[in-house]
Amino acid sequence: MTGGQLINAYLAEITAALPGPAGARRDIVAELGSGLLDAAGAYRRSGLPPAAATAAAISEFGDPREIAAAFRPELAASQARRLALSLAGTGPLVGLLWAVAVVASHVAVRHAPPWQWAGTPPGSPVIFPVAAAAILITVWTALATVAATGRLTRWLPARPRIATSTAAIAGYGAATADLAILALLASQLISAPSSLAPLPVAAAAAASLARLTLARRAARQCLATRAALT
Repeated sequence: MTGGQLINAYLAEITAALPGPAGARRDIVAELGSGLLDAAGAYRRSGLPPAAATAAAISEFGDPREIAAAFRPELAASQARRLALSLAGTGPLVGLLWAVAVVASHVAVRHAPPWQWAGTPPGSPVIFPVAAAAILITVWTALATVAATGRLTRWLPARPRIATSTAAIAGYGAATADLAILALLASQLISAPSSLAPLPVAAAAAASLARLTLARRAARQCLATRAALT
């Protein structure tokens, strides 16, 4: 194999063992590749042939699995923080879309629990508390994730495990909240479909469905990353 092929094969092994966001992994692998090229260049200047210089540089860097393991905590924290910030950014938008849908559908909002509003679906007494609890869990665990990947890192030595755990809970919490809201929508479609404003409700439902899918997937990835840290 040529020097370039040796480096590419070595970096491919590292890439395969790295978890986390693709962008962060690309940055790490690019940095490692640059370091390998510099090391190989230094060996060539000392008199080694190109292939031998590349092999020496790779040997100096060490086992690709050990290198990947060294970067896993950093990538895990980055992955968890990204999910938490995504939920924090999409939460208000999804909430606003549903608020517009409620107003457009002429639901009589008043000073009473939501399940006592005129025009709410039959399943409201059960589903509204579930959605509210899921939203609270999502908010608090997302905040905990941001804290665990921010300044608190100096006091939390196990922060990647903590962050990936809280991020996964936040992701599943958001998915549960969206699922509960969509269940309310399904109940209303069965009982009184004509009371719904089609376009606002469709936009809100699409946003919830998209976030449900993405939040679940990201939560599973966080749990898989957490398992790789053990």
